[in-house]
Amino acid sequence: MPKKKYPLEPLRRVRVQREDEAKRALAAALKARTDASVRRARAEADKAREEARARSLRDEERAALERGERTAGEMMRVDAWEIRVKVEAEQLAREAALNRVREEEARRAEGGAKQALAGRRTDSELVQKDRERWTDAERRAAEARDEESALEAWRPRRA
Repeated sequence: MPKKKYPLEPLRRVRVQREDEAKRALAAALKARTDASVRRARAEADKAREEARARSLRDEERAALERGERTAGEMMRVDAWEIRVKVEAEQLAREAALNRVREEEARRAEGGAKQALAGRRTDSELVQKDRERWTDAERRAAEARDEESALEAWRPRRA
């Protein structure tokens, strides 16, 4: 007697394939979140570095002014520099804020991918457990048939 095929095998394959797709989607979401975190950290470090540099230059200029080492023309250039520094600081702050938003979006996408994978894994496991039950039932039925055949072979024949 030919061996029976599991009737839900196509469904099992589809569910395993969907689980694999969900795993790939989660990996992509994890990479995107990691990249966003790196970009955010880099933007915040750039902002902090520029703020420290500007603060240092401001302190130097203030000290030079207090010592009387600066002329009115030089002070006007310092004012223009100060305006440029403020504009750059605002740009760096916007960039850092944008990167924080992108990182949060990537975190949400990662959470969604984790939930999707959990659902796909559950679907796949359900079919796998059903297949195991079916295989076990088929094995028991085959053993019962073999046992019945063995008993028939040893029964005395009636004339």
